[in-house]
Amino acid sequence: MKNTRVTLNSIMNSIASLAVATALILSLASAAAAAEAWKTTFEDVCSKVDASQALSIKELETLIERADKLLPEIQKSEDPAKKIYLKRLKSCRNIFEFTIDSKKSSGK
Repeated sequence: MKNTRVTLNSIMNSIASLAVATALILSLASAAAAAEAWKTTFEDVCSKVDASQALSIKELETLIERADKLLPEIQKSEDPAKKIYLKRLKSCRNIFEFTIDSKKSSGK
């Protein structure tokens, strides 16, 4: 009976350790996925720069809003290239603003 308890305790300890390790791995994976999520949004927003003249003012305003929401996410990132992403995002946003101003002044 004593051997059974020792074995059962060992199994329970192993299961608990495995559960803790699994939870840690999942939380790290989730944090890594969240850290990369802003890059997808960044690519989606800035990919529209080349077609900005063909977009409506409403679409351009939406892109500016998305860029504004994305800015703090990039700022808190640990990515070593975040300064580059910030500069590119600001450039994309400036192009969208310029395009809006251009469309409004030309009456489109």
